[in-house]
Amino acid sequence: MPKNFIAQTTYFLQEGRENLEECLKIAFQAAEQHNVRKIIIFTARGEGVQIALRDFHSQNQYAHVQLVAVTFPADKYFTDAEKKPITVEISDDVASVLSANNVPIVKAHLPFDAVEPSAAQKTQVGRGYSLVGEALNMFCGSMSLCVQAITLACDAGHVAPHEHVIALTSDTAILASAAVTRKMLSRLVIREILCKPAILTIGRNETSPIVLESTDGESPKQLIASASEQGLKK
Repeated sequence: MPKNFIAQTTYFLQEGRENLEECLKIAFQAAEQHNVRKIIIFTARGEGVQIALRDFHSQNQYAHVQLVAVTFPADKYFTDAEKKPITVEISDDVASVLSANNVPIVKAHLPFDAVEPSAAQKTQVGRGYSLVGEALNMFCGSMSLCVQAITLACDAGHVAPHEHVIALTSDTAILASAAVTRKMLSRLVIREILCKPAILTIGRNETSPIVLESTDGESPKQLIASASEQGLKK
């Protein structure tokens, strides 16, 4: 029996929406390879789910994959670059498209978001779980969203505990064994990181990535560094 296996991880040179199509492609290919039957997509407005339905789920080799959409809870507060309130939600039209394609929408409080205190209290409640989210953000800003998407889908009954699923955002995808939120720390297992940003242009404000080629005489390896953080020059 082999004692190891080699799996590919794709690294993006930036965080964000521009990686969405490639992230979906990687997720669906991994689902076929690992015989995973459910893909959970964390989505703000439903765009990723619509692309998944149009470009991938419509293909015969992916038709068996069940999609689950997880989104932000109702009344979550968002602002634009000028700090003005904006609405971020799945519209009724998009929700109708998802419903017609049997894609459930899970909308619930995110486990890593602290609970707002009452006027009588000065500290936030439920801060412990938010620290778990911040720790996951060391991998990238979307890692915590992938984990929360899995637990919320499991809480809602769309995914069974211990079921292997793929969860993704616009720039990160993982293969994991699912668990409900209350048993997340003892039961949830991240099996593989399928793709993630190497340069955290949003979460850590990293800029100007540099690609350094190794000189060991072997196959060309590439090391990623940020000029702003490391002070490196070409």
